[in-house]
Amino acid sequence: MAESGSAPRVFMNVDGSVLPAIEAKISPLDHGCLYGAKIYETVRILARAPFLLGRHLDRLERSLARVFLPLPLSRGDIEAEVRRTIDGVPFDDAVLRITVTRGVGPIGLDMSLCREPRLLIYATELLPSSVPAHASPRGPDGGIAVVIASLRRISPNALDPAIKSGNFLNNVLAFREARLAGAQEAILLGQEGFIAEGTTSNVFLVRGGRLGTPRPEGILDGVTRAVVIEEARAASIPIEERDFLPHELAGADEAFITSSVRGVLPIATVDGRPIGLGRRGPLTRRLQELYEARVEKELALAASQAKRSG
Repeated sequence: MAESGSAPRVFMNVDGSVLPAIEAKISPLDHGCLYGAKIYETVRILARAPFLLGRHLDRLERSLARVFLPLPLSRGDIEAEVRRTIDGVPFDDAVLRITVTRGVGPIGLDMSLCREPRLLIYATELLPSSVPAHASPRGPDGGIAVVIASLRRISPNALDPAIKSGNFLNNVLAFREARLAGAQEAILLGQEGFIAEGTTSNVFLVRGGRLGTPRPEGILDGVTRAVVIEEARAASIPIEERDFLPHELAGADEAFITSSVRGVLPIATVDGRPIGLGRRGPLTRRLQELYEARVEKELALAASQAKRSG
C-alpha cells in the first residue's frame, strides 16, 4: 500500500498485459499522441468493483461513433479487460481510465490511414487524499474554491462537448487559471456567457430550496450528474435544467460540483466571495447522502451479478 502523502501508483493494461505504467510502451506515431485522437471514460473502482461501468461504456460508444472511431474490441471483451485490469493491480480502490486511440498511422490528418484502433486502460490508485473530505456527508462543513474562467468553453459548433475526447487543452488552460488563483476548479462559460461546466465536473446550484443545473446541450452530460438528478427527482427535490448566468451562481444559497472521482463536492467560494454561508448547505449534504446510498446499492448489485456469473 502506498504511504500517506506519496504519489498514487499507476498501472496500465496494454494488449492484455497489466504492468506499471512506467514500463508500458506506446508508439509515438499513435494519433492519440500526435493529435489527441482518442476517446476515454473515467470509472471509479471501489473495493475492486466498478461503479456504473455500463453507463460509462454506453457513453464511450456514443463518443466513438461521433468521431468515426470503431471499438477495438467487442463490448464484452472490453468489460473482460476492465476486469483483468482490476484483478491485476495491487490496490482495491482506483480510478480507471478506459481509452480508445485512433492507432498508429503516418503523420498527417487522414484518419483512414490508421488501420487499428488501440485500447489502453489506466488504473490509478485512489488514495484517501485523492477525494476531498468535503465530498463525504460526514466530512467537515466546508467546500472548495472555484473561479469563473476567462476562457470560454469551446463552442458546440466547433467541437461537441458531449464527445469525451483527449482534446483537453481548453480545460487545461482554464484549470491553470484556477490554480494561479488558489482555487481547486474553474467554471467555464459557454459562448453566450451562460455557465457551462467545470474543467472536469458538472455544476449545480441551490436557490430557495430548488436545485438547478445547466441544461445538457453544450456540456458533457456527466454520469454522476445524471445520478444526482435521478436521486433528486426520486426524493421530490425540485430541479430545473436551464441556462444560468454567473451572477446566479454567485448569489446562490448553495452550490456544488459533481464528477466520477469526487462525487458530490460543495463549493464554498466563487472568485473569492462566499456562496451562501461559505460552507456546505443542507440540500448539498442531503444529495451527498443520496449519492453515497446509490453507490452502495450499485456496488452491491454489481457484486451480486458477478457472483451469479462466476
